[in-house]
Amino acid sequence: MRRLLLFTWILAAAALAGTAPVSTSNDGVRVVAIGDVHGAADAFTQILMRAGLIDGQKRWIGGRSILVQTGDMTDRGAGMKDALDLLMSLEEQARRAGGRVHALLGNHEVMNLTGDMRDVTPEIFASFGGEAAMRQAFAPKGRYGRWLRSKPAIAQIDGTVFMHAGINHEFVDGSISDINRRIRHDLEQWDEGVRWLETQDLVPPAAPLLDVIRAAREQIERLNAAAAEGNIPPEAPRIASLLLPVANVGASTLFHPEGPLWFRGFSTWTDEEGGARMAELLRRHRAQRFVTGHTVQPGGRITERFGRRLFLIDTGMLGGRFFPSGRPSALVLKADSATHLYLD
Repeated sequence: MRRLLLFTWILAAAALAGTAPVSTSNDGVRVVAIGDVHGAADAFTQILMRAGLIDGQKRWIGGRSILVQTGDMTDRGAGMKDALDLLMSLEEQARRAGGRVHALLGNHEVMNLTGDMRDVTPEIFASFGGEAAMRQAFAPKGRYGRWLRSKPAIAQIDGTVFMHAGINHEFVDGSISDINRRIRHDLEQWDEGVRWLETQDLVPPAAPLLDVIRAAREQIERLNAAAAEGNIPPEAPRIASLLLPVANVGASTLFHPEGPLWFRGFSTWTDEEGGARMAELLRRHRAQRFVTGHTVQPGGRITERFGRRLFLIDTGMLGGRFFPSGRPSALVLKADSATHLYLD
């Protein structure tokens, strides 16, 4: 009987190593949550000033306040680089003042980190010095790539869970820490596979996402062909373990539509379906509420659902042709109060 080794596109579950839980106490101080920015640097600055977190020189004046940005700083708007630079600067300024900045990963940050630049405009590329320079900036050793790879997708501050999209436990299970570790693990596996392809000169440095996936699948098909002939290279299992996560990235937490960076159920659930599911999520994660972005809310206003147990805070800040009814907004939490903040 001929020996056959078949490397499929389906990636088995792996043991997860990762980061410590992102769970903190706010000690009763004010928490300001801001949703999707998408390069709207001026609007982002204005809502930070309106919230009393920065002054006119973009210096932190929020004291011990906590700023949570729930992802999607990137893509679409020409001010993407300026918005990122401001957030990165405020992280250190807030720390020195006794405050905190939690910058969370959204699906668009992950798109940029994996070379998916479909929503990057010529103006954005130009702000980074060109497409090649921007791709390098989001690579593992790049200024923005290194910083973003250190960030979680979910933060829990006292009884509030902050994240970009939502949790569908039919796709990903476990605690907040488990989900953060899973996303970190999937991103690390992607980077490891890309690094191997680069060292073999199968893709150039910081290659586009689809080129990388194509190269990974071609190598797996090469291994399959060798296996079918009974000529299995000794390095085949190691190569497959590196390339399967790349070839199968669409099924990972990084890109799956039911994953925590892309799931839209929090916005699309009916009241009947969502009430029960939200109650179960809150019970499971010992939380009082969720605060998420990702789906632009009607009229550019923050939406409250399920008895104020869910706040949807993507109000289309960028506005213009992308979100004609959008406006800057912030959700301010302090003790038991939750206040919507706008410029108008």
